[in-house]
Amino acid sequence: MKKLLNIQKRIKQNDFLKNLVTNSFWAFCGDSISSVINLLITIILIKMISDNGYGTLVVAQSYMLVMDVLLNIQSWKSVIRYGQQAITSNNEDDLYGYVKLGCILDISTAILGGILSYLFATIIGGILNWNSELILCAELFSFTIFSHFSGTPTAILRLLNKFNLVAAQKIISALVKLGAFIYLLFFQSNISLIFSVIVYVITDILGNLILIIFSIYVFSKKYSLKRLLKSSFPTKKNEFIKYTLWGTFSDILDIPVNYFDVFILSFLSTQLVAVLKVFKQIISILSKVTTPIYQAILPQFSELSALGKEKYGFNIVLKIQKAILLIMGPISLIIGFSSPLWLKYIYGELYAQYWIVLLLFLAVQTLALSYTTVHPFFISIGKAKESSYIVLISNLIYIVVSILLIQKIGMMALVISYFLQSSIVIGLKILCIKKEL
Repeated sequence: MKKLLNIQKRIKQNDFLKNLVTNSFWAFCGDSISSVINLLITIILIKMISDNGYGTLVVAQSYMLVMDVLLNIQSWKSVIRYGQQAITSNNEDDLYGYVKLGCILDISTAILGGILSYLFATIIGGILNWNSELILCAELFSFTIFSHFSGTPTAILRLLNKFNLVAAQKIISALVKLGAFIYLLFFQSNISLIFSVIVYVITDILGNLILIIFSIYVFSKKYSLKRLLKSSFPTKKNEFIKYTLWGTFSDILDIPVNYFDVFILSFLSTQLVAVLKVFKQIISILSKVTTPIYQAILPQFSELSALGKEKYGFNIVLKIQKAILLIMGPISLIIGFSSPLWLKYIYGELYAQYWIVLLLFLAVQTLALSYTTVHPFFISIGKAKESSYIVLISNLIYIVVSILLIQKIGMMALVISYFLQSSIVIGLKILCIKKEL
């Protein structure tokens, strides 16, 4: 008890740790609660439109997400990095400039991305031999990209330590979607895949708009919206854009490990796509422990970097890695080894057949997530360009190994590929950091 009180006292006396714990708590609440709700939504959708129907929805949604990454520049990391520097140096003119520039990039590329995603759905569908229903689903999902200009609004809320509102938005959005599908399940009959996709898209758009409204409200309480509109671009405009483009390029290079598994597996079966999606949602529960830390610590690392305290920041990275592995390791093993029982009961026999894949995915993900703070630290010390090169190398290996092995060992190929990819990324980033320090 005394030890816990001492830890609590140390946290209260250290602004870095105080902000990290508070913001991580809110981010954890938002991510974990919304994740559980999304699992319930998945179960309802499988019951409504079957495994095949849900697999088709996932493929169409993955197409939209890939196009979103390719065409829609998200500048939230840049707004956090340079916005934090402006706040630290009390330079409000630059802060306004960074927010304005981020909004312009977000909105313009969201419009462009939505239009091109819709137009390319037929072309990509023809190349991948999709049926007309899947192409229509991909076209419908493309409309959500028009509302994906929430990068800078997200950055604003995180910069101003309003992680509670980010959490509230995630929970509200998930509850709206859950309510819509519960209504359809119990009060409507013979719900088609297309209608389910339309409801999914509408609720996604509403969720994004809620986040934008929150950010405008928070920003207007502390700063002037009129001054924002009239503000000039910041002094480091070119540096900001360059950093944003490198970050976007890194996200593009990360497409294979985030989305290609769905397309690769769809050549075997859309049912397996549904299984993979369920497994990824289960695995993502683990990330709800680490994602809040990632989200909360980037502004803190950026502040340390601005103050020249990079070595202190890296020591925090190593301490957090050990703590996460100690906590998440046993949890992963319990979930994995017990999965044959509850997978069959909740989802069905098909999902329980692949429990060993889930177990190994959990093990690899636990190891990867224990190093989660390496990535924001790497970005905070200005290594966006190097990060892109590392991601390029690791993801090329991921693609080659997945394609070579998928026909021979099925989903297990994705586990092996992901292990190789994550090991290379973490290893090379740590090597670069040690050389820098």
